[in-house]
Amino acid sequence: MATFSNNAFSLEYRADLGILIGRWLHALPPPELQGTYEAMLEAAKEYGNCRFWLLDLRRRPLAGPDLNEWFREQFSPQIASALGGPLFTAYLAGPHQRLAAESTEMELHLRHAATLDSYPLFYDDEAEAVIWLTDQQERAGVRTAQTSSSE
Repeated sequence: MATFSNNAFSLEYRADLGILIGRWLHALPPPELQGTYEAMLEAAKEYGNCRFWLLDLRRRPLAGPDLNEWFREQFSPQIASALGGPLFTAYLAGPHQRLAAESTEMELHLRHAATLDSYPLFYDDEAEAVIWLTDQQERAGVRTAQTSSSE
């Protein structure tokens, strides 16, 4: 597994939300970037096969063709079987990444991901991303709907 600097990537499991959060703090070369994704998968296994990821891309460029190919051909196919079900990923992207996130290439990447039991969506608001992830948890039966009682 490739290594990466802790000042380049932070990884946190939010037990209260059941969400694994990865944040890139600056751009990394592809081998180190691959290492961060591998670290996410290992952490997900450690936290009960967590299949709900929030990935903050705002401080790094969106992946280029080489990383997308590695992700699509080598990494993604192993995730669903390793975690025992589909992966739901909310990507946080900034306004400067909107063109790349909405590109035809990215659309093809997202469609291909769905064939591998991986469901990624892009967000520019973290709260909306968390709401989507918790909704997916409810649909998957790993979280019960939060109900308020008036007593």
